[in-house]
Amino acid sequence: MGKTRHYKPTYHAYIPKGWCNDPNGMIHYGGTNHLYFQHYPYYPAWGTMHWGHMTSDDFIKWDLKPVALYPDQSYEVICGCCSGNAIEKDGRLYIMYTAAQPDRQRQCLAWSEDGGITFTKEPSNPILTAEMLSPEVSTRDFRDPKIFVKDDWYYCICGTRIIDPAKPLPREALDRANISGADMVYHSREDAGPSGNPAFSMGDGNLILIRSKDLYHWEYIGKLLYRQKGFDEAYYTLNGVYECPDFFVSNGQDVILSSPQNLPQMGSAYQNQHSVVYILGKLDFETGAFVVESFNELDAGFDMYAPQAMHLPDGRIVMIGWKEMWDRNFPTRADGWGGTYSLPRELEFKKGRLYQYPVREIASYRQNRVEAKGLRLKDGSVSVEGVEGDKIELDVTFRPGSARKLGVKFFVGQDHETVVYYDAEKKAVIFDRTISGIRPEGVEDNVTTRTCDIDETDEIRFQIFLDVCSAEVFINGGRFVMTGNVYPDEEDTGVVFFSEGECDITSLVKYDIVVD
Repeated sequence: MGKTRHYKPTYHAYIPKGWCNDPNGMIHYGGTNHLYFQHYPYYPAWGTMHWGHMTSDDFIKWDLKPVALYPDQSYEVICGCCSGNAIEKDGRLYIMYTAAQPDRQRQCLAWSEDGGITFTKEPSNPILTAEMLSPEVSTRDFRDPKIFVKDDWYYCICGTRIIDPAKPLPREALDRANISGADMVYHSREDAGPSGNPAFSMGDGNLILIRSKDLYHWEYIGKLLYRQKGFDEAYYTLNGVYECPDFFVSNGQDVILSSPQNLPQMGSAYQNQHSVVYILGKLDFETGAFVVESFNELDAGFDMYAPQAMHLPDGRIVMIGWKEMWDRNFPTRADGWGGTYSLPRELEFKKGRLYQYPVREIASYRQNRVEAKGLRLKDGSVSVEGVEGDKIELDVTFRPGSARKLGVKFFVGQDHETVVYYDAEKKAVIFDRTISGIRPEGVEDNVTTRTCDIDETDEIRFQIFLDVCSAEVFINGGRFVMTGNVYPDEEDTGVVFFSEGECDITSLVKYDIVVD
């Protein structure tokens, strides 16, 4: 057995000391990209939250800045300055964040006069409490504000629990969405679950929409999620909160990102303790109702939470997520740090789904191209000279033929391997880290394999980014994505292609990703 290693990545954002989790306040401001994030500087585990800060000109090289927010006010004691977001107003950078205590969550405002390095907290904080909005908004769970601008209003979506989830969808929202009342489902409170369920007394997880003219004075519009036929009841009786919401429009499609806590598994989807979804539909800005067209898992792998998106001057929407998962072990703690972020992804709605592409700036860091094509596999495996490494981009396309299974093994060594493969019978991609290195542990029954159901297809394309301790797998041009952290030994750098049955590799390109 080889010796273990330090797992600090080379082209992913991470915190070199202490702890980090949710991205906050992602914004292009002052000519650069800002990533604020939940941070505990003193120990590699969750603690009283601060806001950390990094900047980057290209999303690959990150410059760590001083801590942006300290929990130094009485309303921030115990839990701290928790998640929120950033917005520019009249040239000044503002952040809205949740001041959290175990039994109470309220929203606060701060601003910067020096380009986002230091912030002044509004003297009248907290500026917004649940009591100012509606009796249906939980005072205990009311967090993660996401602000955006539309028609001269500042709108904000927050995660909360709704105390009276049986309230029907507003009639005007039904009419504007051209939906019949018969298409909706309403339930009494007694139908929501057993009386012993914590959600029964604390409310069900949901999202709310509020708006303001000045960022200081907010009015309640309404909750977003109402029961609709054709969707699992679990979406509406969530024993938790739809955390870290985001909203944007891509190619005319309204999209919500969110991280629902404790969403139960549905088939192959939502196998983690907590999940990440993108919800397609139509947001009614007069009632707050989001008429849902589909719920979708954003990333079918092991390690993705609390993604946030930002708009760039060139029109792109770029997303970064916390490339970890709650209630898991963190082997990097032995080295004094915990927490990494995903490779930034460009988002685009097309062909009925939200596509995710690796941010295009990564191309500037490609070196040592190796290419092969016309390889045929038949009940066996093959390595290709020059295709190896633990900081690489691997782009391979298979034509399945009669193969029952086909795929790639990477981080391969004497004792370890990580496997991503297509199962033709299941019409699914499986990510297997059973013998990848340090064993993952978590609260789930299964923390070693994940399954992503995909469409009927004549080709399987895997674009895989490896960076020391992680693998991000973009499937069929970003239509699906699977992300997972693994902890191999330093010498585990092999790459092997394999099949059960006959298939062709029609295209294979490998690059080293080199960041000086």
